[in-house]
Amino acid sequence: MKILSINTSGINGEICVLDENEIYKTKIKSPYSENIMISIQSTLKDANLVVADIDTIAVVIGPGSFTGIRIGMSVVKGLLCGLDAKCVAINSFELVSYNIKDNNFIVILDSGNADCYYGIFKDKKIVEIGFGTVEQISQFANEKDFKMYYSSLESQKFEKYKDLIKVEVDENSLANISKEKVQNSDFITIEKLSPIYIKLSQAEIGLEQKMKENLSFRIANLVDAEALSIVDEQCFDAGSERYSKNSFEGELAEKSKKYFVALYGNLVIGYIGLQTLGDDLNLLKIAVLPQYQKLGVGFKLMEMSFEYRNEQNIHDYFLEVREDNKKAIKLYQKFGFKTQSVREKYYDDGTNALVMFAK
Repeated sequence: MKILSINTSGINGEICVLDENEIYKTKIKSPYSENIMISIQSTLKDANLVVADIDTIAVVIGPGSFTGIRIGMSVVKGLLCGLDAKCVAINSFELVSYNIKDNNFIVILDSGNADCYYGIFKDKKIVEIGFGTVEQISQFANEKDFKMYYSSLESQKFEKYKDLIKVEVDENSLANISKEKVQNSDFITIEKLSPIYIKLSQAEIGLEQKMKENLSFRIANLVDAEALSIVDEQCFDAGSERYSKNSFEGELAEKSKKYFVALYGNLVIGYIGLQTLGDDLNLLKIAVLPQYQKLGVGFKLMEMSFEYRNEQNIHDYFLEVREDNKKAIKLYQKFGFKTQSVREKYYDDGTNALVMFAK
């Protein structure tokens, strides 16, 4: 067992290598972008290993520093592309909770702003994450009779609050958590490896304001086929869910189908496709480019689809969705969709489809 673990989620960046039971550690100096590879090479050298010897790479996926997380994730994905290695994802709350003996508790982390990140644990498992002020989280903790913990590495941020408990984080926590996840076969594919961002970064907050000023919607036409296929390339794995330019040309030519596009300036960043089937409306597809997600674009497209249904005086509205697409299901439920049936092995990879209806 040879594990390379990387944590760039905060100011205490760390590289560690676990070779069977021996642990080798190196602190990453700032800036991470310049020093992360040097730190990796140095730690591997201390362990008398080369990167090709590594069988698993573990990475802390946040929450934490937006820039730091992006740097760590980019390096890990680059290494995985060239190695025959597996991957393990660790969230920042686990690094603290690993050192807590209670079953039900709350871990808080410094967000770099006036508020903080929180993770609620029940029976040692994290059930909810979010952000708020210490006072807001303390009130919730008191109501639920949960203790609140913070890392000893963040003492300066939280030590003034008397109702918070400081946890001495063991220096080997990163290596030990990585080892446990490997032993439990808790692996993740490179396709599904993504950071935990609870709050928008300042750059993204700026983007959100620009989106409000420059976002527009219209009915799609044939000249949009190529742009729609580019959206699909970035949102769907290869297979029947991803449409080509020719497929979209066929879709846009069908009279029973209507596509709406979301534009940032003149750039098509998302779409929703609908089909009228007698007295029913079928939501065919919805997609938003990854870099423009979590900015309300998908929500607005869904609103437009309901406006279209009302204009056409259509009664029932239904859709099929992968049963493992929790994010999409949550969005649909916000609009009143409820699961009515299951279509087994509906997708190319054998995943079931939920058939959901909204009245």
